[in-house]
Amino acid sequence: MRLVKTVTIYANPDPLLVSRQAVFPGIVALPGGELVAVFSIGQAFDSADQRAVVSRSRDRGRTWSAPTRLNAAEAAPEESETFKPLLLADGRLLATGYVFERPHPLAPIVDPETFAVLPMRNKVSHSVDGGRTWSVPRVFSVEGAPLELSGPCIQLASGRIVGAAPPFHLGKRGHAGWIVASDDGGENWHKLSEFYRSAGGEVSPWECRLCEMVPGRVAVLFWAYDNERGQNLNNHIAISEDGGRSFGPAIDTGVRGQASNLLPLDGDRLLTIHAHREAPAGLVVRHLRLDAGAVVVEDEFDLFADDRMSSNSADISRQFGSLKFGQPSLLRLPEGEILAACWQVENCQHVIKGYVLAE
Repeated sequence: MRLVKTVTIYANPDPLLVSRQAVFPGIVALPGGELVAVFSIGQAFDSADQRAVVSRSRDRGRTWSAPTRLNAAEAAPEESETFKPLLLADGRLLATGYVFERPHPLAPIVDPETFAVLPMRNKVSHSVDGGRTWSVPRVFSVEGAPLELSGPCIQLASGRIVGAAPPFHLGKRGHAGWIVASDDGGENWHKLSEFYRSAGGEVSPWECRLCEMVPGRVAVLFWAYDNERGQNLNNHIAISEDGGRSFGPAIDTGVRGQASNLLPLDGDRLLTIHAHREAPAGLVVRHLRLDAGAVVVEDEFDLFADDRMSSNSADISRQFGSLKFGQPSLLRLPEGEILAACWQVENCQHVIKGYVLAE
């Protein structure tokens, strides 16, 4: 693996005049090769005015258009929003994610004393013109649970759309990872299964990402956090052989990462990317192989290594509040290239970065 080029997908063009902090990117490739990125911009990392925007690239991710609002509709009370895009088999785009209801601009998403979380709702939006315009995001609910649907859904070979997410709360117990599904293009959703639940329910499967390795074989990679002990665990991966209806025991990858992502390769191999926010901190790409219920790390490549990018892991509230990079992703490009992307703090600004990779 080698780095071909580092690109800035978005950085505030006027940082001395206005605050525009960019976070939480998701990118899809259209059939003609154009790339569509969806991310959020607000005054601050958790600001109430955080809104989803869309940017485009016509040169394999080297340059990007100025972002425009995904949809200009406003809610009352105000909502901060984040969405991730998915290209469907019929050519439409589907954006799924969540919003936090903001009673006033200075209400934190997580109360630092009680760990109570602001009201959260899941929403979905569609585009029929390659992401140039989007429908007004509408609420959907799965069993009344607010889901941390921070990653994109995927469409299986069967046509079913599935996503992976835990019901979002910061209690000591009662955590689980759900698979949610839609069989009508994202109009209606239901709980399909649970891909992970620790024996005591104390481990949260945050930042879930999933892929279909071969038809029917679904892998979910997640950041495991022990709420009882207040510590990060290794990334785990759960495997389904029946399209997400059931999962085997989660496998410890041996990788002490937090937010991560994955891309299927041949056979039992995956390309993964991991945000390491505890020393040694950095963003690392790995080739993994599943082997008889274990994970083998074949090789790894540092996109950056910098302990100044580590987070305060004293508790989950402080950890969320001190993040300096995250939500990495991997996307296949033409000519055998891979585009890795994430948000990160650079020159005191939250920006969206891209890393073009080649074997």
